[in-house]
Amino acid sequence: MAATKFRFTEQAIEKLTSSDKRTRYYDSQMPGLIIDVLPSQKKTFRVYKKLPGTQKPLSVTIGSFPSISVEQARKQARKAMADIADGMNPNDSKRHFRAASVTLETVYASYKLSRKLKATTLRGYEQVMDCYFDDWAKKRLADLTETRIYRRHCELTKRSPAQADLAMRTLRALFNFARAEYKSSDGRTLFPHNPVTVLSEKRCWNNVARKQSRLRPSQLKPFLAVINEMRDEAIIHRQDFTATVCDFVEFMAFTGLRKTELLKLEWKNVFLDDQLFCLDDTKNGHGLELPITKPLEEILKRRAERRVSGFVFGAENQHGRVVEPKKIIKQMNERGDISFTLHDLRRTFCSVAETIGVGTYTLKRLLNHKTSRNDVTAGYTVLTAEELREPADRICRRLSEYAGVRNCGNENSLEQLTSQLAKLSKEQRLELMSALIA
Repeated sequence: MAATKFRFTEQAIEKLTSSDKRTRYYDSQMPGLIIDVLPSQKKTFRVYKKLPGTQKPLSVTIGSFPSISVEQARKQARKAMADIADGMNPNDSKRHFRAASVTLETVYASYKLSRKLKATTLRGYEQVMDCYFDDWAKKRLADLTETRIYRRHCELTKRSPAQADLAMRTLRALFNFARAEYKSSDGRTLFPHNPVTVLSEKRCWNNVARKQSRLRPSQLKPFLAVINEMRDEAIIHRQDFTATVCDFVEFMAFTGLRKTELLKLEWKNVFLDDQLFCLDDTKNGHGLELPITKPLEEILKRRAERRVSGFVFGAENQHGRVVEPKKIIKQMNERGDISFTLHDLRRTFCSVAETIGVGTYTLKRLLNHKTSRNDVTAGYTVLTAEELREPADRICRRLSEYAGVRNCGNENSLEQLTSQLAKLSKEQRLELMSALIA
């Protein structure tokens, strides 16, 4: 201890040399003041002292020598020791100061680094921050009061109620992140209150209802007709992009899959011999294996003949695939005198599946919806492409029937008979049974 304890002076500290590990020296004039010499030759003043009633000493950084002189170090050390004697942790004061000065853009940057965000999710966040909170980026989080947030939500609601709620949900997530990220030494949060809760207290969330639009059964015939018409014309005129989008839209109608998940489908994940395909990059992060039904097989074979990249719905652009098919879909709506969006096709698929009695867990798997962790039954329900083949075939057949397409599936004779029997009345079934028994 004698070699590491001496009266701190400028000259004595300048003579200190570094070793291959940190060396600590103690000031004999002011107990509790120390200086750490690192292998890099950096010399840092610290206070090393216990809080009353604790066993482990606190380490409070004062500053580096020679930027901080010995006298300045002693002066700041006295203040820190006075706080410690009163039971206060000087490090908490520093944390509070940093938390008080943290800006919205700083919290957002930290939030992005702490999460594994998909490109589409990140684009959504960036759009919200740029469009709705650009003027708040440099503001301290502590200055974003309930009043400011309430007024901003009212302003945004006049433009778009749905976007107003989306913006405030994003801001709420950032405050929740700050609450967990910025804490005192004893684990207490430095942002205990989330001011976005004022929207709940005032009951002013817009709660925009989910869309209910879908294709009615009577619209499926003109829907498929316009797809076939536009695809045939595109093939004749060698408009490859239009033909690819037509195949993509039809594929969506017979699967109910999400737009981006399907557009990213690669040929390496298509197994025509096994009659199945796989999606790796999904919204919920879970891979999905689905059967190839008859309509899908025809589309895939057609795509294989016109293959231009590693993607099933490939295109000659920098992405190697179709990215945004809005223009072609607009033409479909105009020419077919119908009105649909890609998500309408997902709702149509789901609605048809419900009408023919497809089980809830089966439908969730077909649509790749996550089940709750509290749902024990879902954890025991394992559905592969083979288990999904029969319900997928039934949905495709019903969609094709509505569209006026016959012989669209691999319906065997037993299934045909079952279908015919289902159309009979109770009296007709009893009469048939009597005739068979006789």
